[in-house]
Amino acid sequence: MDITKRVATLRFKYHANMLDVCNVLNQIGILKDEKAELVMKNHTMLCFDCLERLGYPIKAVFEKEEP
Repeated sequence: MDITKRVATLRFKYHANMLDVCNVLNQIGILKDEKAELVMKNHTMLCFDCLERLGYPIKAVFEKEEP
């Protein structure tokens, strides 16, 4: 595994963990709903970016096949 894949893996783990942290902070009332939504959206998009860098076909998952 080259260095770029290792960095992408670490970034993915960090952002996935931050999603959990933001969720907990929102549930106990420390982080307001609007702020939590913005922060979690950012971390989700960065998770998707990391998965793309790792070679997962993220765009193909969200594209709908037309009959």
